[in-house]
Order: sequence, then structure tokens, then C-alpha cells
Amino acid sequence: MAVSPKQGELAAYITCIDTLPLPTAVVEPGAGRFVHANQAFKQQWVARSVSDLTSLIHSDDLVSVSTLLAERPAETSSETTRSTLIRVPMNDGSIRWAKAFVSPFRLDLAPNATLLMVQLVDFTDDKLMVDDLVARETRWNSALVSSESGVWDHDYRAGRKYYSPIWRWIRGLSPGDPLPASKEAWLNLVHPDDRAFTLHAMERQEAGDPAFQVFEYRERHKDGHWVWIECRGACIDRDENGRAMRVVGTDNDITQRKDAEHRAAKVARRLEMALAISGVGVFEADLTAGEVDWDVRMFEIFGVPKGEKIRLGVTWESFLHPEDRERVLANVIAHDGREGCFWDRYRVTLAGGEERIIKSCSMTFTDVDGHLKLVGANWDVTNDVLLQQELERAKSLAEARNAELEATRDQIEHNALHDYLTGLPNRRYLDLALDQLSKSCSLKNRSLGLLHIDLDGFKQINDGFGHSVGDAVLYHVAGELRQIAGARNFVARAGGDEFVVLVPFAGTTDRLSILADRIITAMSKPYRYGDTLCHFGASIGVAYASGPSINGHQILLDADTALYEAKHSGKGRHAVFDAAVYR
Repeated sequence: MAVSPKQGELAAYITCIDTLPLPTAVVEPGAGRFVHANQAFKQQWVARSVSDLTSLIHSDDLVSVSTLLAERPAETSSETTRSTLIRVPMNDGSIRWAKAFVSPFRLDLAPNATLLMVQLVDFTDDKLMVDDLVARETRWNSALVSSESGVWDHDYRAGRKYYSPIWRWIRGLSPGDPLPASKEAWLNLVHPDDRAFTLHAMERQEAGDPAFQVFEYRERHKDGHWVWIECRGACIDRDENGRAMRVVGTDNDITQRKDAEHRAAKVARRLEMALAISGVGVFEADLTAGEVDWDVRMFEIFGVPKGEKIRLGVTWESFLHPEDRERVLANVIAHDGREGCFWDRYRVTLAGGEERIIKSCSMTFTDVDGHLKLVGANWDVTNDVLLQQELERAKSLAEARNAELEATRDQIEHNALHDYLTGLPNRRYLDLALDQLSKSCSLKNRSLGLLHIDLDGFKQINDGFGHSVGDAVLYHVAGELRQIAGARNFVARAGGDEFVVLVPFAGTTDRLSILADRIITAMSKPYRYGDTLCHFGASIGVAYASGPSINGHQILLDADTALYEAKHSGKGRHAVFDAAVYR
């Protein structure tokens, strides 16, 4: 609340500041030049010689603090105390988190001059706990999101639009799924609350507005749920009138991140509420005169009827939990007569038997009258401790969930490298295996053989009996190839009705022809699917290489050339690539 001391009482106001147990300072608006700081503020926060508040805090927090220091709430405002979370670098190199409360007040002596009262409350322990929980959940939720972005390219000059496979995968679309026929049809997939914003953001992005280079919106997934999309884009080509001719960008699925932000916001709100309702009780004990004074909140914390006389050395001590009493009193005695604040946390037992947990900050000083005094603040942190226990429980649940997320990530990685129909490695996995086996065979002085297999008559099966029968044939062929090739060789589906077998070997190349003939023989046998008898065959192109620098992708090209020869020589046979003939 705003404070207006009587004329000529600035010195008395500063004296009052000095008696507060909380770290408190009086500063000027703007850069926050110090007018006065009490001993608690100097002891806890002033780690080096500084003249203003902005020189004390972390550079990354200057904007938020400068905003508070520059604000001047209206005279009619009923709530002029503002707050923000900041970092304060310490002498030992560590960083402490503090909640900064800023309250303006005017002096009757100079009504047009505004000063600011700043109080810094240490928030480090609670901040670290929230950060740890949020970081864990965010990190493991992000593990479910592909590291690859969905690429899109709108070329209006050429009348073409391109969307990458990852772009489609984000939305649950397969390569063959049709895209919306118009912008209006696509807008029906955008969340109703986001449609107007998304249209505006796209227009501003095409106009080159930096504020909309990245924007977020929700779009309906193929299975019906909403996916948060982070759209990054920029115009790379304009016509002579400045109209966008080509806009390119990427889309990322940030649903997990948005969910994590929502959970983090919920935790932050709960902590903010706990701090707001915790309350602070202030006391002052004149150790010389043997008198003690409690404020209203102290009576509420300890359940003492208002107006009851508080006796020094008796009343407060009577509430201390038997297991904490000796330690707490020893801490007070150890700081008797010493300047500076000291902290403690202990249990008290109220008159009705209820047990509460108190956090305290106290300090001793010699007053202007020469009396030794002890002042301090007490917080009832029982609810905070319960909240901390709840956060620990949530942390344990998050760690247990991480194991599930790890298993899910492994499954996602497996699906990305294997064919959904046959379960064989897909073309992406084949490229990786070619590189790996080429290097391995080169180092071990072995040869690498490759059989490129294409099914004969498969199109007639698909056209005549339907795709379900065709899929069954492909599944059957994959099983036959696994069995014939054996565990030592690598079998992959290259796409459609094409398969590849990689054979690392030493010695003669006869084994490649033998393996090819075995496969051709197996494929020539009719396959029955229900009441349907399927007749098909296989043509195979064979290639191999050896030496210190094997190029697996060249072997694949050579095998493809040999496959072409086998097809045109009558099918149902294999051909071995001969460099002397084909190159």
C-alpha cells in the first residue's frame, strides 16, 4: 500500500525501516538509486559496492525490474505494491532468487517527489524445486517429439505447394492422404478459437512482420485430437509490387511443450497462492527492559487471544516443540548481541494440541535509546511444507513416468526405421545399413554383396484380387526372405514390391548366386491366401564390391542395373552385375 509520512518525518520513516526484519530499502524511481537500506538488506543482498538497485541484480532481469521502478500507479489505485521474481549474484559466484516487492510513497514535504520502498524475500529453495520438476517433465515430454521439422513451401509464382513427410506425419497423414482442397477447407481443421488469429498471422508473416515470423495455433489431427503447431516462416520472393511470391517455413508439433507449460503454470499458481496466504508475524523484544511486543498476525499464528500479555522468555518459549526447544534456544543465544540476521525453522504446539511449522528471521541491534533489542518475523509455513511434500510426490511420479516415456521413445524410433506392413527395415534403415556395412567390410577386408529383388506378376495380383491380397503376399515374401537369408544377412523392403538383401562375405561370390536361386525357387511356389491362389515370381539383380573403400550406394545402383537385365532376359532369373559390360 502507498505510504504518506507526515511532513518532516522522513528520518523517522527511515528509522522505522531499520527496525524491520525483512530486507528493506528506499530507492528513487528510474535506476533505483539507494536512499537508504536497512541492516537486513545490506547483510543479505548487497554483495558488492553498488549505488543503485539495478546494479545489484542479474542483467537478464533488468527489463522487468526497470519496469517496476519506472511505474507510477494512479492516485486512485487501491493496489500499488508490485512484485516480480529476480536473480541476485552473490560474492561466491552463486545466484539467489528473490521476490522483489516495490511500493511507492509520497512525502508531504515534497508532494511531487515519489520514493519507492523495495523488499527482497529469498525464494531460492522453492524456485529450484519448481524448476527441477518442470525441467524433468519438459525434457522427457520433448523426447516424444521428432527432432525433425515439417517443411512447407508455398510457391505462388509457380502455382505449387510442397509439404514434407514430417509435415504430414505431424497431422497423422500418410503420403497418399489428400490435402484440403482450399483454404476454407483447411480452416475447418484449425481450432475455432485460433482461426481469426491464424489468418492474421499468416498475412503478417507473408508481409515480413518480424512479430509473426513464428506463431502458434491448434490444428485437428487425423484421429480427432488437437495438435499445437509452431509455425516458422518467411517470404523469400516478392513481385515488383511487393506481393509475396514464395513463402517457406517449418512446422513443429509443440503439443507436449504446451502441456508442460500448462502444468508449470498450475504449479506456479499454487506456489504464488501459498506465499500470498502464508502471512508474516512481526515481533520486537526489548532485551534491556524485558518487554516484548507482538503484532496481530503473531497472535493469530500462535493462537494467543488478542490483548493477552506477552512475557519475555516465557510465552514464545512455551510453544516450542520439545524436540526442537533446545536447538532453537541455543540458536537465539548464539546470536545474542551479534549484528546480522539469523534464520530458523521449528515446530510449535498450540494450546489445542495442533502442531505447526514456523520459519523465522531475527536480528539483534542496539536502539537509539541504548537498549538491546531483538526483532524478527515469523511465517507459518505448515502449508508450504505440505505443498513441498506434494511436489516431491509429483516428482516421484514424474520419474516413474519417465521410464514409460523412454520405452515409448524406443518404439517411435523402431517405427521410424521399419516398414509398417512387413516389419522389415525400411528404405531409411537400408541406407544406414549400407553405410555401416560398407565401412565394416572395408575395415575387415570382407566383401559386401547385394541382392535387389523385384516380384514378377505382383501388379496382376494387386489389380485382380485387391490390395488386401497384395499386402498378404508382401507379408509372406518378407517371411520367406527372412528365413532364406538367415540372421547374419540384412533384409529390407526398399518400397512397393522391391526387397534388398545385404550379404557380408569372404571368399568367392558363388554364394550370392546360390542365395539368389534359392529365393527365385521359393518365390515361384504358389501362395494361397484364403480361397485365392496367388502365382508370382522374382527377378534378382546381384552386385558386390570389396576393397578398402566400399561404396554401398554404388553397389545398390549396380544391382539395380543387373535387375533390369534379369527382367528383360525373361524374368524369373537373376543377373550378376559385370563392370566390364555395364560401365
